[in-house]
Amino acid sequence: MKELWRQPSFRWYWLGMLLSALGDQFGWMGLTWFVMKKTGSSAAMGGVILAYMLPAVFSGLVAGVLLDRYERRKLIMVDNVVRGLIFILLVALLLAEQVPLAVIYVLIVIAGILSPLSTAGAQTMLPSLVTDPKHLVRANGVMESQWQIVYMFGPALAGVLIGLIGEAYVLLIDAASFFICAFCFSRLPRQAKSSQVPAAASAVKENAGGYVRSLLRDMRTGYRYLFTKRQMLALVFFTFLFNMAYGPIEVALPLYANQDLGGGSVALGMLWSSLAIGALLGSLFFSTVTWKVPLGATLAGIIAAWGITTLPLALFSRLEVAMVAMALAGFSYSPYNILYRSYLQKQVPNDLLGRVMTSIRTITGTGMPAGAAVSGLLIPFLGVQGLFGAGALVCLLAAGAAFVALRQLDKPSLAVEQRGDEPLHAMGKEGVE
Repeated sequence: MKELWRQPSFRWYWLGMLLSALGDQFGWMGLTWFVMKKTGSSAAMGGVILAYMLPAVFSGLVAGVLLDRYERRKLIMVDNVVRGLIFILLVALLLAEQVPLAVIYVLIVIAGILSPLSTAGAQTMLPSLVTDPKHLVRANGVMESQWQIVYMFGPALAGVLIGLIGEAYVLLIDAASFFICAFCFSRLPRQAKSSQVPAAASAVKENAGGYVRSLLRDMRTGYRYLFTKRQMLALVFFTFLFNMAYGPIEVALPLYANQDLGGGSVALGMLWSSLAIGALLGSLFFSTVTWKVPLGATLAGIIAAWGITTLPLALFSRLEVAMVAMALAGFSYSPYNILYRSYLQKQVPNDLLGRVMTSIRTITGTGMPAGAAVSGLLIPFLGVQGLFGAGALVCLLAAGAAFVALRQLDKPSLAVEQRGDEPLHAMGKEGVE
């Protein structure tokens, strides 16, 4: 662990992502709370999530090509500055007497289109910031623990601030976090671009049509790589199902806190913080034990555990029970992202990492917004707690299939890919630290 913190570039990276994630918690709660107060519609809340995440899924294809062609650090800085300005505009609209919801949606869509430059870009930058590949899983574990710390304090603090200063000013804090993140990434060293893709791009820059055609060709590259890797493709499919089963939490939890628990934004913040506390403890526990369960069985077990631990939300309407359930759910799911992300980063060559990661995100990324949108439509029929029960059932069914389909993840691929001069191997049991 000390080796990571001795690297100034990793420290700036960690600080930028920490402050940005904290701001996102403020912004996301402020935005969803505003829509709930203005419309009282679960479908509108699901629409906000869909408006941000679905465009990001598809714009990620272009972002992946750009991240492999140009310096990733600069693209992340540009994205953060522009999105900071967008959220300042959102604040101005929220302070107006009449807020046109359609304009809010348009701004959210634009922010969503830009977001893959940072979300995918940060993931593709991490392997180059970690000097020793053996520390990559540990670095991902540090970043996952960072998210959980943010989720622990962010929602509760945001809930209090919404009550004190209003959702518009909470969004302003989020806008400031984008600018701070851009500054932190400006402190990172310049990174070398891919030696292959930029050369191809420069050959067609003499006309716009050729440049667009080259983008389209490169967008297909990520899919071609993915669909030749059966193990990776199976993992992506079950991650999509897992994300879709998470969708009901995003839409129904504010309604559950407000209607079933009667606790308002404070209760919502406490539920999100409970999830984060559990996830942080789960990350710390996972980092201290010697894990001998095969990777595929571990990931399938995490999906099943999420379904079991969220089931009490469907059965009880007590804040203390819901907080315990959310804490247990966080404890159980926290290793998933560490293992999933590290597996992909180790399997994919660096010069393809942007395109492959964003191609994968177009599949897995549709899961949560699709689940959220469907949840908004189902709540009038199933009720909030009925929706929680349906989400738990989907998880258990997906976990059963995953136990069978992901058994081969621990076995190395037949074709050994290259990352620079080092061979890539599948992350087996030895990859879990």
